[in-house]
Amino acid sequence: NNKNHVFDAFISHDDEITKVPAGSKILAGNNYTNVQAVVVKYKKGSFWATQYHPEYDLYEISRLILARKEKLIKSGIFLDEEALKSYVFDMESLYKDNSRKDLSWKLGIDEDILDFKNRTMEFNNWLTTEVGLWFCFS
Repeated sequence: NNKNHVFDAFISHDDEITKVPAGSKILAGNNYTNVQAVVVKYKKGSFWATQYHPEYDLYEISRLILARKEKLIKSGIFLDEEALKSYVFDMESLYKDNSRKDLSWKLGIDEDILDFKNRTMEFNNWLTTEVGLWFCFS
């Protein structure tokens, strides 16, 4: 299965891959960092890695936002604590009911993140390609 050529995903890191080993292939990048996903081949093995977080859902990201509130406000991502809490409330409301088009539009979150199968496609692709298993996550 192929992800769209351009897709949204959650990031929550400050670390950055600055050099990939020989034999590596960069699979995804963005304006935040050039390496968001990579496959590294070494001897008879292959390792796939993402900097972004396909495993995180809206609830988990909202918890990270709360845990990092001082940093996010200080960096200007949120104007103040009230704005941060309002965003978290909207995100958790969308998590509880992902049919809320008003919140999806307001937060700029679409099926790339809301659809579990699409968001976690990397896991299925890795299992299929490298392990020889196929799972249908639902």
